[in-house]
Amino acid sequence: MREKNHVDKLSLEWNGSSSADNSQTERDILDELRPHKNIKEIEITGYRGTTFPNWLADPSFLKLVELSIDNCKNCYSLPALGQLPCLKFLSIRRMHGITEVTEEFYGSLSSKKPFNSLVELRFEAMPEWKQWHLLGSGEFPTLEKLLIKNCPEVSLETPIQLSSLKSFEVIGSPKVGVVFYDAELFRSQLEGMKEIEELDIKDCNSVTFLPFSILPTTLNTIRISYCDNLTTVLIPTTTEKLPVAWWGGGGRDDVFAYLGV
Repeated sequence: MREKNHVDKLSLEWNGSSSADNSQTERDILDELRPHKNIKEIEITGYRGTTFPNWLADPSFLKLVELSIDNCKNCYSLPALGQLPCLKFLSIRRMHGITEVTEEFYGSLSSKKPFNSLVELRFEAMPEWKQWHLLGSGEFPTLEKLLIKNCPEVSLETPIQLSSLKSFEVIGSPKVGVVFYDAELFRSQLEGMKEIEELDIKDCNSVTFLPFSILPTTLNTIRISYCDNLTTVLIPTTTEKLPVAWWGGGGRDDVFAYLGV
């Protein structure tokens, strides 16, 4: 594969049993499938090894902009993807063996910040994921969209400091929604997202109130749906422009309030 310099996209998919007889053999197979450094997009689905070969996080992939890792249920750690210098879109789905995202995810510290080109990051359907270690050293400097969906155990005990983030979606991940539970945590979270334009919170019963008075002026849209414990929405008596908010519960999506455009 590494001799095929005309290939832009590599899609690898494993079928059959979710487990392998020999994890090292699985890793060796994937290691031999290393693409040429001109590759732009990689999809890996159903890989049965427990760890990924080093080439997946090789900084020499200067043209790699999109990476998807899906349904690799035996893997217990993520490679050092923060070292990929031009990666813009990263999707991590159905990684049932992942219990924490550690410092290894960011790679070795260098002059460049980890994930220095990443624009969109998606975590989906990771039922055992509990901890996300954030460095707090300027990682994800260009990240605009973050989605955390159906990750019921992952907890954010401190706000995420992503200054370039424009869209933050939390769906079916109630322990992430905890940052919206406490007024001070919510305020700190918003202060860490200086460019936020869209906030989408769905199916997070940890959300009980929404204080509009502390929302940033950059915010254009808020969507709150199926947060059944949401009982209080604090709307200030002001004529200032406010975002649009939707609220759904009890098995329906209803427009709760039209507060601006």
